[in-house]
Amino acid sequence: MEAYNNMANGLVMWLACTPGVLIVLYQAWIFFKRSKKDAIRIGLTEKQVSSAIRSAMVTSIGPCFVMLTTILSLMMYVGAPLAWLRVDFIGSVSYELQGANFTAEGMGMDLIAAYEQGTLSPDYLMSAAIVMSAGCVGWVVFAALFSDKMEKVSTVLAGGNAALVPTLGTGALIGVYSSMTLDQLTPFKTKGYAVIVAALAMFIIQSYNKKANKQWLKEWGLTICMVVGMLASTVIGAMGG
Repeated sequence: MEAYNNMANGLVMWLACTPGVLIVLYQAWIFFKRSKKDAIRIGLTEKQVSSAIRSAMVTSIGPCFVMLTTILSLMMYVGAPLAWLRVDFIGSVSYELQGANFTAEGMGMDLIAAYEQGTLSPDYLMSAAIVMSAGCVGWVVFAALFSDKMEKVSTVLAGGNAALVPTLGTGALIGVYSSMTLDQLTPFKTKGYAVIVAALAMFIIQSYNKKANKQWLKEWGLTICMVVGMLASTVIGAMGG
């Protein structure tokens, strides 16, 4: 297993994965510059733009914290460089873990057992890299071909009523997160407690902030709820709940 870990975390893998991550960082920088420029163009003030940037940065802390804690499990199986590359591209550790597990099953192995027994091989690492990368090709192609046309699609779905476009977007966002939440509730296990406690914490924060109107609570609310939910799930799980 030591030889496998040395290969999975070796210099060659770091050199192979770094260009992809640099591309993602470059894209993020372009999007940031373009968004800031367009915000000023449509009439937002510098103060409003700065406030939006700060809020976005603070709000992202919670999801990033979750990703950093869960990426460790992916690193055990495919090494740090490949895990770093895949999560930067997709942003979903669970999806990549699923791809790593599918690869193991396709090769007639149980991923956890193979890791514990030290039987993971270079063949597995190469196959996992292909499976995890090929699994998202459809998304990449769709985004490349149709991203600039989604505004027209939204207008058609809204029946030509521009006022409904934001409503459709909000509805889609609620649907996505509702789907992700229900996945943790069915079947009900320890993760279900994280959902319930986090939702209760969000309700309390929102109810309090309707009167208090604290800006820092608006920015830190999501992170606070995610951390509270994770802590509750961990404590209940340790108690055998």
